[in-house]
Amino acid sequence: MDTMYLLVAAIFALSLTSVESNLEPRIVGGKKAKISDFPFFVSIRTYPNKYVCGGAIIDDFWVATAAQCVRGVSPNNLFVVAGVAALNETGDRYAVQAVQIHPWFNPTMKTNDTALLKLTRKLSGKNIKKIEMTKEAIKDGKDMELCGHGATGYPFKNASINLMAIELKSIASDQCSTLHNRPITNYNLCTKGKSAKGACVGDVGSPLIVRGGIFGTTKLHGIVSWGTSPCAQGKPDVYSSIAAIRPWIRTVCGC
Repeated sequence: MDTMYLLVAAIFALSLTSVESNLEPRIVGGKKAKISDFPFFVSIRTYPNKYVCGGAIIDDFWVATAAQCVRGVSPNNLFVVAGVAALNETGDRYAVQAVQIHPWFNPTMKTNDTALLKLTRKLSGKNIKKIEMTKEAIKDGKDMELCGHGATGYPFKNASINLMAIELKSIASDQCSTLHNRPITNYNLCTKGKSAKGACVGDVGSPLIVRGGIFGTTKLHGIVSWGTSPCAQGKPDVYSSIAAIRPWIRTVCGC
């Protein structure tokens, strides 16, 4: 089933000749989000202005996303837009200096599906802020939140170019593995929403977070990697685990 999801994702990406075109950029079952609530979110694009994936600001010059989004793409053809919630807003553009893909990324199994983008200048400005990365694996049943520009459903309907957000629950890897009938490693984490709620095509690379509340710190826990098609029909969404790849991230950017 995830093969179909990736095929649809490829067709979706090819259709995005312009962010002004007829997109389906919403998380299934989500709600409209303010960039002030997700100042770490960025959209990753190719020139002249084609949306590719979501990403998260993890340091002054660095953005984390999914490896599948940028594998085989020249840094010279990539740029990042920050500080805005809608794809048709101008925002602040940042050129990409270098792309670092996890050395153990497996394109078939989507393990270690993480890449880091080094930008040519420092990320700064209104509604632009880095997010702290977790050092600890998430436990089962925790409240989590996802934001992104993914499609609303399958087939694609109800287009909206605004950033969307949804609340989800983490689930245990063994349960996730059983529901997908394939191995889920410690390099992944999974969430599950109610039927008709979850990630979809276009959400790949987007950040999965846990809010810190009044006195705590909001932290990045995952990067959207893959799911099944049709979207949000009860099976878990699968992410790259930030906690598992922190040692690699630290060696690349010192973050």
